Amino acid sequence: MDLEEKDKQYYLNLQKGFEGEVMFDEYLHGIGIESYVLNDLLFELNHSHFQIDSLMISENLTYLFEVKNYEGEFYFEGDKFKKKNGTEVKNPWLQLERNESLLRQLFNSIGVKNPIAAFLVFINPGFTLYHAPLDRRTILPTNLNRFIKQINNQKSILNNHHDRLSEKLLSSHLTKSPFTKIPQYDYAQLRKGVFCQSCGTVMEEYRPVILTCNKCGMHENMKNALLRCIEEYQILYPTKKITTNIIYEWSGGIFPKKTIRKILKEKFIVLGSGKWSYYE
Repeated sequence: MDLEEKDKQYYLNLQKGFEGEVMFDEYLHGIGIESYVLNDLLFELNHSHFQIDSLMISENLTYLFEVKNYEGEFYFEGDKFKKKNGTEVKNPWLQLERNESLLRQLFNSIGVKNPIAAFLVFINPGFTLYHAPLDRRTILPTNLNRFIKQINNQKSILNNHHDRLSEKLLSSHLTKSPFTKIPQYDYAQLRKGVFCQSCGTVMEEYRPVILTCNKCGMHENMKNALLRCIEEYQILYPTKKITTNIIYEWSGGIFPKKTIRKILKEKFIVLGSGKWSYYE
């Protein structure tokens, strides 16, 4: 479907933020000391929700990372955080301070006294910050490698206390976010078909085993493409029954019903019989 501009911008911001977290996670893979790394945590404390991009538990310190994938030139004007053109944006340091305070309170509520070191990470190499406060823990793209090296120079040996801390945090994590904003959608208005994972074009050229995108030339195994279609339908309509006919229509009629039925029988449990059969 065609998203409204505000929904499109919201989606792009989410995507950019996620890409930034993935980029930072690659840096954390370079940490050689004993540690636990927990990503994308959501907690509720005293009716306040807070989300943590990355948390690293080492022997003597718990690192809290707020990751921003901002691109372009930014500067500080007092306590205000602005783009070079003067547009004010949400101050990420205020968000970091709030998360650090709430995490410390959460630690106290579960009887944990680990000290917390909070850092704001600007991950995008195309980011420039003017007038950065020297008294704040800020990691810029140019000093990320040095920061990882400093961590690796520390000693860290984990024990049962760290195991219990990570388990408590994971058990406290909320799997469903109250902040999720999904635009309204209706089955009839959604375009049907198998969409290319590379460029988003409907893939129409089909041979017995391979689907080909006529726009960018990307190839995809037919079975994988069909299973992807089924998964997308399940995400959008988790309570609806899966049938051969509905997947045939959902995939734009590109796959023969015989092929769809065969793969559904391989991957799902058949319930019912005849024209009333469906899959779970």
